[in-house]
Amino acid sequence: MRQETGGRRPESGDRRQGSTNPPVSRLRTPASRKGFVLVLVLAMLTIAALLSAGMASRSFERAAAAALMQEELQLRWGELSCRAAVLNRAEILLRIQEQKRGEILPAMETAFELGGHTYFLILSDEQAKLNLNTVFREKDLSQVRQAASLLSAEFPVHLRPDPRASRRSAFPPAFSGLGQVYDFRAAGNEWNRGAERFLRCGQEVSCWGNGMLNINRASPERIRMAGELAAPPQTVSRLLETVQENRGKPLDVILKETDISDRERREFRKLFTDRSRTFSLGMIVSTPNRSRVRLDVRSLDNPFGSGIESFYW
Repeated sequence: MRQETGGRRPESGDRRQGSTNPPVSRLRTPASRKGFVLVLVLAMLTIAALLSAGMASRSFERAAAAALMQEELQLRWGELSCRAAVLNRAEILLRIQEQKRGEILPAMETAFELGGHTYFLILSDEQAKLNLNTVFREKDLSQVRQAASLLSAEFPVHLRPDPRASRRSAFPPAFSGLGQVYDFRAAGNEWNRGAERFLRCGQEVSCWGNGMLNINRASPERIRMAGELAAPPQTVSRLLETVQENRGKPLDVILKETDISDRERREFRKLFTDRSRTFSLGMIVSTPNRSRVRLDVRSLDNPFGSGIESFYW
């Protein structure tokens, strides 16, 4: 029997002196190393593609926003240019056209292209229209509703007067815009397709200015409706005959030539004038992608100054 010496028996997993085999944990084949690199490269390419797509999407959004801002700037510039060139010279432009045509013009229209956009303009004398605030002060809301229905049948009448308005005072006015008179929501989806009719809705009635009607520019129907707020129909008929014979003359001359009483003359002086101080410019701007409506009103009788009120649709 052999006697074992001290120490432990070498195990099969121990490294032997002179052995060339590496540890098991360090074994790597060339194929597995190449597969790991390939997966890593694919992952990096996927991340780069996602980042590039995100950057491209943001770049497209920024480009679209920049194009929209450029178009909006062009539209804004065109609108302000038209307003400065037309609305500030409204009386002069209307008189020039009246002289050319040989007739009274309460409004004039034009259309043109500017910067690739189409502009349709309606320049109006607001004091050639029946003022609904005057009707409210002289009569009542029922008369306002009747006048609004007779003069413009484009939209249903839906009166929403200022609750602070009083028949004894001109301020605040009962109506500050046609949106308080007509229900434009009834148009529905026709708004962009029929923008012109929205502007024409206000060609017979007005809510701005001092409420006086220009007797030399208003139609006989408007003169009759305004005159009958303060005088009987027979008296208004005599006034109309004098106006037809003395068209263009000062109001005092017209009233002096009319066979009416002094009291009726005083009442007519509250309702009529021979000089307009309030004008409006309706504008439809059309682009290949959209159209919008704008109305600017300039009144020299504005209690807050001769500024311009602007309405957008």
